Amino acid sequence: MSPYHAIAAAAVLALAACTNSGDDEPGRPLPERVVLHYDFSGDWMAAAGDQCAERLDLSETVFLSIGASQEGESDRYHIADLFMLEPGEPAEALVGTADGDGRLALAVETEGVVDGHRAAIIYALLLQQEGALIVRLRAFTMTVRDNRGRATETDLLAEAAADPSIPMLGARGSRGLCLKRLPR
Repeated sequence: MSPYHAIAAAAVLALAACTNSGDDEPGRPLPERVVLHYDFSGDWMAAAGDQCAERLDLSETVFLSIGASQEGESDRYHIADLFMLEPGEPAEALVGTADGDGRLALAVETEGVVDGHRAAIIYALLLQQEGALIVRLRAFTMTVRDNRGRATETDLLAEAAADPSIPMLGARGSRGLCLKRLPR
């Protein structure tokens, strides 16, 4: 047996000894699946690129606040605040359910002035879990419905990629805009 194989075998035995508490029934099978709960709730700031670099012009404010559903279901969330919302404007968040792959679709309906006219606005976001402190904003659209009932949808991430004058959304990386959890 080579020294490498001897070290690897010793490491496996040591790990097995650490994980066996002696309280388990011998021969008891492991669970088929272990489900970890991921909590999206809290305040998130925007960070730049795939490396999630914090920048003063980008990361100094809360980009998105996510609230947990009051219905007691641990995988249901809503938008509590979004940087695109105007102060004092009415807004209603739709409750989204996190899926098994760590994705969460959220939306908020509000009103605002678009091209000089009052309009209903829906912001829709698709978040994907990357870790306890990072999620990626994979999709971000704005749908505007004018008083005549006409609706137009804008892909805000694609628009920002084409227009460098939108620094917050244009800071996304290849996996989407990085959002870092702010300390509670």
